[in-house]
Amino acid sequence: MTTIENIEVRVESANPMTQVLVLIEASDGTTGIGEAWWGIPDRDVFGRGALPIASTIDNLITPKLLGKKSSSIEKHWFDLWDFGYRYADQGIFLMGLSGVDIALWDLLGKQLDVPVVQLLGGQVHQSIRAYASLPPLRDLDTVVSETQRAIDSGIRAVKLHEVESKYVHTLRDTFGDELDIMVDVNGHFNIQEAKNIGLDMASRGITWFEEPIRPMRDHAGMKKIAQQTGLAIAAGENEYTLEDFHRLLAADVVTYLQPEITKIGGLTTAKRINVLTELYNTELSPHNFRIGPSLYSSIQWAFAAPMATWIEVPWIQGEFAAGIQLPPIENGRVLLPTGPGLGLP
Repeated sequence: MTTIENIEVRVESANPMTQVLVLIEASDGTTGIGEAWWGIPDRDVFGRGALPIASTIDNLITPKLLGKKSSSIEKHWFDLWDFGYRYADQGIFLMGLSGVDIALWDLLGKQLDVPVVQLLGGQVHQSIRAYASLPPLRDLDTVVSETQRAIDSGIRAVKLHEVESKYVHTLRDTFGDELDIMVDVNGHFNIQEAKNIGLDMASRGITWFEEPIRPMRDHAGMKKIAQQTGLAIAAGENEYTLEDFHRLLAADVVTYLQPEITKIGGLTTAKRINVLTELYNTELSPHNFRIGPSLYSSIQWAFAAPMATWIEVPWIQGEFAAGIQLPPIENGRVLLPTGPGLGLP
């Protein structure tokens, strides 16, 4: 039996892509790596927005795990959930738990010399379609050049974080109908504004309209946008608990469900969400905007999830911690990384 000997939290800031990495060392010397949500960007002090999450891991979660059996992942998850519930069943505590949970799964995979997907029940996809997720660029020429870079790499789908429909028109005119275009506005609009821009973009055949209104958990409002524009809605990155996802799916709002693995409690929650996606016959596209344990754990999850259809690949160069590179991608499709645990290179 191996036990949890040390938990280290590293807040990595790299202009300005902050990452909260969690390293768990077991008594046999094996180390697992996970990632918690990175917080709201602080342009004055890179990484400052991540400190409350890192503190939660250091001061609330770590003392409950040291000396415990490293392979008892689900027991630890539920014990921590029960302990942390009075702090809140959503938000920062669950973000911290996500990083620890992912690290424990990576650790167990390395100890058993198997990929995490095997621990989740086995691989159900040979490959999964990738889309290049562009940051907010606010410049037409840059959006076109970054889209071209994605196409040159073999990826034929991009997600825009832009709030003007001219970007959709330009990409469709430049690259034609073979390019899949997703649009994520992070709740930028009210209902009427979202309806107007949605109708304009619908004429150009976008794949989905993501979090079209504020507040971003207004399920009834998102459903109105879907009905009024005919667009597929993607959402879920700001939901937390299994009950949250049940409510979202029961509201018949989304075509694409997008849980954020660094917010929901990690892989232990992720594999339970699989049941909901099957029950509601809803496509799964894990949300992710970091290259590292968050992306690689999302991939392991998706490859074990029957309803998974898309992998979000952050389309940013040179801004991620520890020099971690993209997973293998061939013909626009993500392949399962080789190696035990999360398969991080």
